[in-house]
Amino acid sequence: MKFVERILNTLSFGEKWAGGICFLLLTLLMIADVAKREVIDGLLNWTLSITESYPNSSVAGFLGDWSVYLTNAVHSGASGFSDWIGLGGIIWAQKLSLYFMLWGGLFGSALASAKGSHLRPEIADKVLPKKILPFIKIIEQWIIAIFFLFLAYLSVIYVIESYGLEEVNPVTEIHLWKVQLIFPYIFVSMGLRHMAYAIFPSIMPSDINEATEALKEAENENWELSDTEIRGNK
Repeated sequence: MKFVERILNTLSFGEKWAGGICFLLLTLLMIADVAKREVIDGLLNWTLSITESYPNSSVAGFLGDWSVYLTNAVHSGASGFSDWIGLGGIIWAQKLSLYFMLWGGLFGSALASAKGSHLRPEIADKVLPKKILPFIKIIEQWIIAIFFLFLAYLSVIYVIESYGLEEVNPVTEIHLWKVQLIFPYIFVSMGLRHMAYAIFPSIMPSDINEATEALKEAENENWELSDTEIRGNK
């Protein structure tokens, strides 16, 4: 059991880092896209306008032809670089950012499942006898595991079909099956994780329901405010 728990912890650690790297790359791409549009393009346009008007300026007449030749060389280089890099933002940055957002979000889903922070109805917890709740939770884990493994099976078929069709994104020129590989991995990871929870209930994380937790915090806060007001009136 400890060996299984160690494997799951290592898996979660790797997925945490992978998700963090995805969001880091997403941030860097957004910064690079804005910098290209606002800084580099502005600098290139300024350089082209200055070097284009320089030969007719009084400074060029004073310094002589050598400065004109040098300015024309700079203008030619800046013009060629501008044509190569293009104007506007980085063309493939937005599409690639969507890929990183997708990957990061899916890694986050796997981590949420590992911590028990997922959406689930709590009706059974309040209606059924507490003695059978542990068995209900084991059945829940088996159902969730089978569901995710079935999704993994479907996603593998989907990736194989995409690979056979040789689908390529026209902007990034990346084969789509490479991006879609995240789906089989995530579904297999979550399916095997919940299967381990069903087999070894002692390592099952306690359920975290954000709505219930928020309601409890609000009730505690209201109680503390009421208690403070009562003391103040006394």
